[in-house]
Amino acid sequence: MSDSKWMAKENLAEHLAPLLDHFEVKWRGHGVIYVDHQDGNIQIAERILYRLSTTLGVPIGEVRSRLVELGWLNDVRHVTPMINEVVRVFEERDLWSADDPEENDPEMNEDFGRD
Repeated sequence: MSDSKWMAKENLAEHLAPLLDHFEVKWRGHGVIYVDHQDGNIQIAERILYRLSTTLGVPIGEVRSRLVELGWLNDVRHVTPMINEVVRVFEERDLWSADDPEENDPEMNEDFGRD
């Protein structure tokens, strides 16, 4: 299949719909294919990606990226820990000021010594 044809939303939907039926994937409001840390969700997503990849003749990573881009694949396994880490860093931002001694050094202040 040509590179651009498999990426077309309609074409991808045509290949995805029977797989969703086959694996009994139900819409629960989180995305067409929702992947969290549950083994069942992970296995079904991997099987769907593998079958799409094989059928379309495209690497799994490209299929996955396109499904994410369309909002049809929502994989929260890697998102949540990163968000928590970012929040933690911003909550500890006061630590940054301790790393910058020049800020409180009067000799580094342009206005120091001016009357």
